Amino acid sequence: MNLDLLMLTDEQLYALLTDRLDGTGPCQVQENVPIAALAGSDVLHNARILMAELANGGGRLTATGNLTRKFVATLMERFRCDPQDLAAIREVCKVVNESDFLPAQYLHALFRIAGLGRKRKATLGLTRLGHELMPEAQAGRLHALLFRTAFARYNRVRRDGDRIAEVLGSQTGLILYLIGRRCANWQSAEDVMYASVLPARELVELLSDSSLPDLEFEFGVLRYLCWFGLMEQRPQPDDAGWDEPSFYRKTGLFDRMLRFTFTGLPAYRAV
Repeated sequence: MNLDLLMLTDEQLYALLTDRLDGTGPCQVQENVPIAALAGSDVLHNARILMAELANGGGRLTATGNLTRKFVATLMERFRCDPQDLAAIREVCKVVNESDFLPAQYLHALFRIAGLGRKRKATLGLTRLGHELMPEAQAGRLHALLFRTAFARYNRVRRDGDRIAEVLGSQTGLILYLIGRRCANWQSAEDVMYASVLPARELVELLSDSSLPDLEFEFGVLRYLCWFGLMEQRPQPDDAGWDEPSFYRKTGLFDRMLRFTFTGLPAYRAV
């Protein structure tokens, strides 16, 4: 049994489950983290590249509103992402569309939802807010905005098809809180899931229908936390099989960026 859940009052648990990450709930997303401390965030690194391209008029769109293949190819060369993923894309795709390159598709969606980018005729351009958050001094604000957008507003089910994300979406604040308390050391994705997810009836039923629920949790939650630099994945040995479990732990940025405040909550303690 998760003792950290037992230590929460009903009011505190409800506050976590209803937290929209907008500053009114327990999870306080820090906006003053300097850019040097955000060096591990692929999302911030790639977002600043995309912003520079859009500011220079490079964000051409197709008739359906997606980034053009030429623009996606440019982002593939400049974005920071897993080399193995890039190799796999190039091996399968003769031409790469936005939907084939998840980091570009992901950021495009976040920019639209967060109000950083807007379609103007056949081009994706920066908004006034986008231009305001371009300087290095605004990196903390930009990162916080993208994080809130990703975990409170972005529809991961529609984008990724993760069935589990529909259930987990209502537990974001609680999941972040419990990861912060329970995941200072390396743990398998399955252990992280059971340490941080409330076993609601709908989730239990969903997991019983899935042969690899830990992979669904990885793709729906842990992958994005790694992209934001708040968690890290332990490198797999070269001879690891496809079914070798992945291990994760939170990074120092997790506690620097996310702070939880409750009245009467026991002292924060990572185990």
